[in-house]
Order: sequence, then C-alpha cells, then structure tokens
Amino acid sequence: MTIFINTLKRIFRNKVQIFFILLFPLAFMSLGFIGQEQTVRVAVIDHDHTKFTADLVRNLKTKAEIRDVKAADINNELKTLKVDYVVEIDKGFSNNLIQGKTGGITGYSVKESNFSKPVSASIEQWLQHAMLVAESVGHNPDSFYKEFSNYDQHGAIQLEHKLAVNEGAERTRSVLGYLIISMLYTSLIVGLFIIFNKNNHTLYRTLTAPVKIKTYMLQIVSSFLFVSFIQISFVLLILKFVYKLYLGSAGFSIFILLLLFSLVTVSFGVAISSISKNIIQACLIGICLVAPLAMLGGAYFPLEFAPDIIKSLSNFTPVSWVITGIENLLHGQSLFSLGKEVLVLIVFSLIFFLLGTFRKADIAK
Repeated sequence: MTIFINTLKRIFRNKVQIFFILLFPLAFMSLGFIGQEQTVRVAVIDHDHTKFTADLVRNLKTKAEIRDVKAADINNELKTLKVDYVVEIDKGFSNNLIQGKTGGITGYSVKESNFSKPVSASIEQWLQHAMLVAESVGHNPDSFYKEFSNYDQHGAIQLEHKLAVNEGAERTRSVLGYLIISMLYTSLIVGLFIIFNKNNHTLYRTLTAPVKIKTYMLQIVSSFLFVSFIQISFVLLILKFVYKLYLGSAGFSIFILLLLFSLVTVSFGVAISSISKNIIQACLIGICLVAPLAMLGGAYFPLEFAPDIIKSLSNFTPVSWVITGIENLLHGQSLFSLGKEVLVLIVFSLIFFLLGTFRKADIAK
C-alpha cells in the first residue's frame, strides 16, 4: 500500500494534475451543450391530485424542467423569468374531463414569448386524446383509467413521450461523449507518471527493494483508478445537480459503466508509457491516438449516418462500446443487459495493461 498512498500524494500535490483531473473534463464537456436547445421551465399547480393529473405531470417531465411554484406567485415567477410556463389544474378537473366537460386547466406564460408554445401544444394534444378515450368508454371513470393507461403505453401519446425522452438522451449522450474524450486525455497522466519515475530512476530504486514489478504496477494502476473514481463522481454530481442533465433512472448504472471504462483508460495510459521513450514522445503518441479513437468510437458525434467501413472500424475501439452502453442505459436497458459491452471493455483493459507491463517485466529482470 506504500506505493499506492505515495502515488496519490504526488498526484494531488500537483495543481496542474488536479486541474486536468477535475476541471478539464467539466470545461471540455461544455462543448456538448453547444447547439442544444434551452430547456423549458414549467410549473404545475395541481389542485386535483388524481392519477390522470399525475400522468400529465410525468409526461411534462420528459419535455421540460418542472419547477415548484405557489398559485400566489405565478405572476412574479413569470415576470422574473424563473419559469416559462405555468399550468394550474382545478379541483375536479379529471372528473369533469371524463364526463366530457371542458375547462378546469389554465396555462400562464409571458405574452411576448413563444418559448412555451410547444409545451402548450403538447398539453392540448394530450387532453384531446384523453377526451376521445373518455367518449369511447361512455364516460365511465374506471374504464377510462384502464383504457387511457393502455393507450398511453401503446398509442400516439407514448410515441410522443419516447421522442421527448430521446431528445434528453441525445444531449446526455453528447455531453458524456466529451467526458469520455477527456478521460482518455487525462489517462495520459498515468503514462507520464510512469515515464517520469523511470527517467528519474524511481522505478529502478523501487525494484531494488523486495517489490515485484507486478506489485508495483498493480498499486500504480489502483491509485489512478481511485483518482478516476473521484473524477467520475465529481463530474456526474455536477452534471446532475448543477447542469440538471437528463440521466433518467440510469444514473448509477452510467456511473458503474464509466468506472469500468476508467479501467480501460488507465491501462491505455500504462500502454502509452511502454511504447514511449520520454515524456514528449508520450504526449505526442497519446494525442495522436486519442483523436482517432474518439472519432471512430462516436464520442464526438453519432455514427448513425457514417459509412459502413467506419462503423466496422468503430468496433475495434473501446470508445464505441462504452458509448453504445450509455445509449442503451439511457433508453431503459439495465446494466445487467450490457454483457457484451462490459466483456469487450474488460478485454480492452487487459490488452492495454499487458502491452504496458510486457516491457517493464524486462526492466525488472
């Protein structure tokens, strides 16, 4: 554990390294927000509290950021632009809708702004479908809730819901793609650290002690994996609670998948140290490798419309597999269903690690 602890101390004593580990990913990920549409902020004041109004709120969450506003503060919240649109639902609204009566729901927005019109149109469409269902079941409340639930899951409403979720998932995929690129760049610190130890003979002095090369490399890798754990935790917390990035129910699964990818990036850094003779060479090789890995893997942009040859080549990059895993998680799959992606990432990490330790075994002799 001595090498592990000393490595952590050396990493966090260097302010430049701390910047690249914690702040560089956040700065780099800001590129993922460029060109993204601003999220509509919607407040729902529900006086009815029925299953139908709860479903309406759930649907709105896929299209907008939901804020809490009191009825007395509607005008002030709109004037100060804290919200873009406010929906107030009267008590008895759901019952009246089932009976074929209109009204009972009011929308408020800033008159000069057209920003909230898509939300207003979506609510209107939702209510029209609900009234059609109510009419088809003879305005029976029990039948309405049963049929509308089925319609929501299999009809046009669900299609709209999926499209809205996809918009949030696309932005998340774009931002996390830049996080993956930044993780590849920061992995170069591993290679530079090992080369620095070799050049100043720290590695050789360590190996003269009763320490095997495998133990040395294992503790070095473990220390950088711990740093990656801190990096990923810090970045995801900022994205979720500061930037309000859509993660759905996959937040923890994405965290675990990125931790697994960090094993690949750390091993990648070890491999860079093995094929480089000095720090400058390691930087050049690393930068020249990261760019094509990221582009072929689809981290900069989706490969949906790329030529077949590019799609085939992307399968030989670890970036492609972690991106695919993130996309699947954002669209409702569980981490346990990503067996192929997880296995491929483990294989890549083993290949990079073995490549990085092969020549060091010769040094140890």
